[in-house]
Amino acid sequence: MLTPEMTALIRENTLALVATVTPEGEPAVSPKATVVVLGPERLVFSDLRSPGTRRNLAANPACELAFVDVFRRKAVRVRGRGSYHARGAPEFDALLPHFTEWPDLQPRMRGVFEIAVTAAEMVVSPAYDTGAEEAELAAAWLARYRKLIEG
Repeated sequence: MLTPEMTALIRENTLALVATVTPEGEPAVSPKATVVVLGPERLVFSDLRSPGTRRNLAANPACELAFVDVFRRKAVRVRGRGSYHARGAPEFDALLPHFTEWPDLQPRMRGVFEIAVTAAEMVVSPAYDTGAEEAELAAAWLARYRKLIEG
């Protein structure tokens, strides 16, 4: 499922756009910034303020996550089945130690979402089709974002 290249991109870019389906059948996308890779077929992220995601996955566990490296112009799309473990559940207690990168958030976690990965794919910019090099793209996009930040 998740290759080493995909895992590296996710670990470097922990912000995911998580797509779920509402009980009414409408799409819903929510950013989640605490994703942890537990293995090639398993991801988790925290519930800090996710009542919609909780509700949607309870009604339909199908979900998709998109991780984007804006500098290297690459992405990983992950399809899976989500489940929820509330604070106090044995699964929550077992998964909490994996969130060491965010110790200040741990007390605020209402629960954790666990994603069983069913499919994953790497997506790269069409710029690579015309011979662009990763370092060249990263430098150009870093310069662009520096200008935006510096005003």
